[in-house]
Amino acid sequence: MQFQVPKRFLRFTFVGVSGIIVNNAILYYAREHLFVPIAIASLVAIQIAIFNNFFWNRRFTWIDREMNGFQAIRTGLLKFTMVSWVAGGLNWIILMLLTHYAGLYYILANLIAILMASILNYFLNDLWTFRQDLQA
Repeated sequence: MQFQVPKRFLRFTFVGVSGIIVNNAILYYAREHLFVPIAIASLVAIQIAIFNNFFWNRRFTWIDREMNGFQAIRTGLLKFTMVSWVAGGLNWIILMLLTHYAGLYYILANLIAILMASILNYFLNDLWTFRQDLQA
């Protein structure tokens, strides 16, 4: 018996990598150049990555469940943002724990936190945000 990763999850992972790049770039810039505290910089970075990921997931990961019209896209973005903040909240908590209590470098801690939260993010979005029967 051979295990295969679903194509949709691979696409989600690909989009997620772009979100990781966006998240870490914003986090690094805000922390190192604007001197924003990590706790606040992380929240801003997460939200900007959420916008990036919604756009690309809508166009690439769940293209077969296309959202048509302004209302559907707005509702989809709201749902995606809510789901992402659940996962993003987990991301933030793990980041804070790893930096403050484990003493990890914040970028490494952020990558670990993102990996841990991404699986939850995928399943919640697949089951709720991009649910097939809600797209009509």
